[in-house]
Amino acid sequence: MFILKQFARSPLLLAAASAQAVTPTGVTGDFGGHHYIELSASSWTDAEAAAVAMGAHLVAVNSQAENDLLISTCGSSHALWLGFHRTGPNSTDFAWSNGDAVTYTNGAIGEPNKLFGEQYAHTYANGKWNDVSGNSIWPGPKYGVVEAVPEPGRYAMLAAGLALRGWTARRKGRPR
Repeated sequence: MFILKQFARSPLLLAAASAQAVTPTGVTGDFGGHHYIELSASSWTDAEAAAVAMGAHLVAVNSQAENDLLISTCGSSHALWLGFHRTGPNSTDFAWSNGDAVTYTNGAIGEPNKLFGEQYAHTYANGKWNDVSGNSIWPGPKYGVVEAVPEPGRYAMLAAGLALRGWTARRKGRPR
């Protein structure tokens, strides 16, 4: 089970998200063992803060297949904030907010270009990426996409608990 799925149902998330006016839209998807939750329209910084409050980050897109899934699931009618953000003064100084290595990008022609001090990446409806400022002059709302990765320790604890329960049940059933 993903931590995010549990947390997304909790009152704590609703309180944290409403304080920032960023809430889940109800649109979700899964890819490669990761779970995605779309957030309401917001600035990049508010979307990332809401994702961090959920124990995650904005999505790090690591392949064309993942990018295609995000667009078909969440972003075919509006722009999506990605976790891709500028970390230095050059147009190529970008990193993922979750710390993943940058192994894939999908910039539109001439992007990123750092025009007007742009520092955050969003998608177009065609899946190409553009860099913009946090409260972009680019028209239309932008929705965040949170990416949850399963917590390995949680699976191990679940397996150990189920094994112990089975062993206990077998021991109780044995005659002495």
